Amino acid sequence: MMKNNFYKFKNNKFYKFNIVLIIIGIVLIVGVVAFFPHLFRNTYVVTISNKQIKTYNNSDIYLIYAQTDDGKIITFNDTDSALELKLNSENLYWELRVNKKYEIKTYGLNIPLISSYENIIWAKGVN
Repeated sequence: MMKNNFYKFKNNKFYKFNIVLIIIGIVLIVGVVAFFPHLFRNTYVVTISNKQIKTYNNSDIYLIYAQTDDGKIITFNDTDSALELKLNSENLYWELRVNKKYEIKTYGLNIPLISSYENIIWAKGVN
């Protein structure tokens, strides 16, 4: 007759240790995914070519289209970020004027296929 060995590990410290490791691993993965975009920072000098507000799930998404001096078009996102202490995305959106030149500091990755754009931290007018 065969014994069921599962019950040997039911109250074992090894079993509890594995559960703790799995929980720590999940917390680390979620933390890395949440903070990952903040590792990529850029500064651009651009001319704002257009702006757009999209509504998705009852929240506004502010998109800003800009052109660099070499003619490249870049799309930026303007959203609040508690990690960056940026809580004025709507004000920044309305302060940016079309056909004006700005120095823009951003973080994040620009991946248009999944609608992921660099988020603007601050913008300063350039003469």
